[in-house]
Amino acid sequence: MGRTSSNYLAMVNLEPYGFAGSLEQIWLRPLDGNGYEVSCIPFRVYGLALNDVVRLDSEGKQIIEVLRPSGHRVFRVFLAPSLSVSESYEMRNSITRAIIDDALKSEWSGDRHVAIDVPLGREVGRVWPAIEHVAAEEKVYWEWGDVEPFHQ
Repeated sequence: MGRTSSNYLAMVNLEPYGFAGSLEQIWLRPLDGNGYEVSCIPFRVYGLALNDVVRLDSEGKQIIEVLRPSGHRVFRVFLAPSLSVSESYEMRNSITRAIIDDALKSEWSGDRHVAIDVPLGREVGRVWPAIEHVAAEEKVYWEWGDVEPFHQ
């Protein structure tokens, strides 16, 4: 993504989103002034996306507010553990090809969870058909990262 040697790490408390006692690490790029730009694609926090400008707490350790949304959205896909190794491999390759064909950015967390950046005005045109048939069988779960607002 937009990570450089001057990037900064901060945390997001995931408790408001149903993950008690959990934090998500987010890469940020310092901006001139008080804000930081999100330089990664968030996996679990809601209401936060690539290139959003955020404010940190007084200690500079935790994101507490979105100052300016970028207009990007996050589309998340989780491959169910019930998939066989070969099914999981095939699905991962299919999703990755669709992401590349759609010229989208993505990040994988392990081999079952992908977060896809969808810029303003773009769609997951090839990604959705790649997962639609297995989503109906509950072998793949998906969601939009903006179904809830960011709150701390």
